[in-house]
Amino acid sequence: MTNVIAAFATEEQCARCAAALEAGGIPVSWRCTSFGGVKRAFERCGSGVLVSACRLPDGTVDDLAWDLGERAIVVAVGKAAQLENCEYPKLFRLRIPCSRGELVSAVSMLLQLQHMRLSRRSEGERQVVAEAKALLMDKFSMTEPEAHHYLQKSAMNRGLKLAEMAAKVLASSTQRRNETP
Repeated sequence: MTNVIAAFATEEQCARCAAALEAGGIPVSWRCTSFGGVKRAFERCGSGVLVSACRLPDGTVDDLAWDLGERAIVVAVGKAAQLENCEYPKLFRLRIPCSRGELVSAVSMLLQLQHMRLSRRSEGERQVVAEAKALLMDKFSMTEPEAHHYLQKSAMNRGLKLAEMAAKVLASSTQRRNETP
């Protein structure tokens, strides 16, 4: 199941968004009222769909989208003028006022997109990536997003798939342990 995170400036706004989505059959995993809260939610869940107001008390949806990168599909909800200020190229924009049906329809479509993105990796590949991230987090005190970014960047620099780079990191660690007397 893909995680859905609702992020709005107030708990009341989060509750309204979550109620609309849940009435449409889309469970909301987390409700956040801050940039930091969204980052913590993604550290726990890894990936998902973020439905967020354009501005949170401590940051913008645009900043969140840049920070979360490929781990999140981000829907910015706001007035036309607010949405025009968002620069992240893969950001989905939903202009308010919008109906409950429009919100549910947009998020349903993006959940399907996220599912298709995630299903490209086999379970074994996902496991290797998770193990490599855990190793990096443990050995180098990285956060999950930092470990993921490191693997992504290393894979891109070497022309490898993420799972291939993760396997190399694990193999390198195993090799070093075997060489240590």
